[in-house]
Amino acid sequence: MEQAKRIEYIDALRGFSMILVIYFHIPSYCLGNAYIGFNDVLEWVRMPLFFCISGFVFYKADRVWDSPTISAVLHKKFMVQIIPTAVFMTLFLYLFDYIDFSSLGSDKRGYWYTIVLFEYFVIYILAEASLNWKNNSKGELKVMMLVLFISMLSFFYAKYYNRYSGELGNLKTILGFFSFVKLRHFVFFWFGTIIKKHFSTFISLSDRSYIMLTLFLLYIAMSLFPAVYHTPGLEYPAYLLSGITITVILFTLFRKNEHLLTKEKWTGKSLQFIGRRTLDIYLLHYFFLPYHQLQDFGTRLFQYDNKALEVVIILILTLCIIAISLTASSIIRLSPFLAHYLFGEKNKITK
Repeated sequence: MEQAKRIEYIDALRGFSMILVIYFHIPSYCLGNAYIGFNDVLEWVRMPLFFCISGFVFYKADRVWDSPTISAVLHKKFMVQIIPTAVFMTLFLYLFDYIDFSSLGSDKRGYWYTIVLFEYFVIYILAEASLNWKNNSKGELKVMMLVLFISMLSFFYAKYYNRYSGELGNLKTILGFFSFVKLRHFVFFWFGTIIKKHFSTFISLSDRSYIMLTLFLLYIAMSLFPAVYHTPGLEYPAYLLSGITITVILFTLFRKNEHLLTKEKWTGKSLQFIGRRTLDIYLLHYFFLPYHQLQDFGTRLFQYDNKALEVVIILILTLCIIAISLTASSIIRLSPFLAHYLFGEKNKITK
């Protein structure tokens, strides 16, 4: 079957979101301060955007969630998400001497994303199969309520974890193993599927300038008054609204400027290449981060307090890490066997 034509601006958007992820890891893992270089603002952009794109790409209108389809999709996702993660995570823990029980907790030394994404696939598929098998508005509402419940539960668990974790006993270990605190982002994955499912409506609404201006001003206001994220009763609505708002803004910005993001443009070609190799970059970049070499430099950079300089330095380091990761990826992909089992490349061994 002929592979569906890729949407170039979606690949570019994936590449952009991957840059944001590495951009955060540089200060948090290497410079000793996670929130320099405007990362306190970008905190509400990265994961909502990344998971929304994942949901958008995952949704297929012609899928019927019967037993054979569920089994086939989950098997494929397990081979692409879990097996490569297990291999690279084990190698990383061994090389960096992190072999201890705490490495299996929520963060998994950074290797939580692909595992949690697989959990999203499982929950979403089962919810659609059991609550929305008729594929109507009532079923869609049921799925939305379940998604919001899971996301809210995870959000407040993450917020009050330190206060109540001592009372959870073994449940805390189980929740940590499954990275339960990361399920708060599930709502954005679901939102991505909704955009794809109702794409014509989404385009119609996002093409209205007054709607986009309202969303932009709303996001700016929330960024200027971050206390709203910590106001009792407004924490989760603020988290949800800011994530959806910035996702719609960026999605629309890339869609309306897709002529600048084609393979004929160097920016589009670069972003698309990164976007098509997000799994490779994610799995490999932890090996190349300069964890301890830049701690003193990070301290001096923070004391200098120049946001523009921080952005430039972090961005340069980000692009260097991505380039090194892509180089390593290209070398590994010379082997069809490794390309298939480590990065989910379609099997060329039998062709």
